[in-house]
Amino acid sequence: MKHVAIALFLAVLGLVAARPQAAQAQTLFVDYFGYDYESPNPNPSTFGEPGSVYNSLGPAPNLFAPLVPDTANNQYTYYMTALTPINVQNFGSFVVIDYAPGGLFQVWEDSKTSGTQFDYGINPPNATAPGTFTDGTKFVEGALDQFQIVLNTLSGSGSFNAIFTMTGGSQLVNVPANQRGGWTFAGTTANELRRPSGYDHQVDGQVFLNEPVPAHASSWGAVKARYRQ
Repeated sequence: MKHVAIALFLAVLGLVAARPQAAQAQTLFVDYFGYDYESPNPNPSTFGEPGSVYNSLGPAPNLFAPLVPDTANNQYTYYMTALTPINVQNFGSFVVIDYAPGGLFQVWEDSKTSGTQFDYGINPPNATAPGTFTDGTKFVEGALDQFQIVLNTLSGSGSFNAIFTMTGGSQLVNVPANQRGGWTFAGTTANELRRPSGYDHQVDGQVFLNEPVPAHASSWGAVKARYRQ
């Protein structure tokens, strides 16, 4: 599935709260795809209902600097969980679901030879999902804030976005302290007919690392002069 910017949905709707602006320069950090599901899922016929928890998992084949993956010997998978809906709004055929802070996004590193091949299975959670996606070494871990999903109930397609803060994993030491928060976390969903039974949507997402805004030295006189112009 092609990458589609979440801004497209938000611009068309014009109905959701504005997100904080990202830094001017961005670098692709993690690229992943997979499927999502709700567990617990009190009402399988409704998405984002009270008491449900959003989950998503799949491979994370593209990892970029400052991460240092070993894709020749290891496989990488992601797991997104602990996302509980707190507000659902309906605008015609669109549904906007806001989630409470405290969501979790992880990337796991597992050996291709001695590790376990990931397996979606059916009707998650099951014997292989999320278990085969969360074994090995925790490569990246972080918190999701302001997570929001926009769904088109007619087409089944949608988009999601959040703010990501890296908090752990073996690669934490490779990410400068001033770049661990405020990342752009976004992606798209689709009502893919070939998805495994029990999963809700196909997911295609990315994490963009925001470059820090450089500080420029300036005299007090120069600063005052800018505001007199």
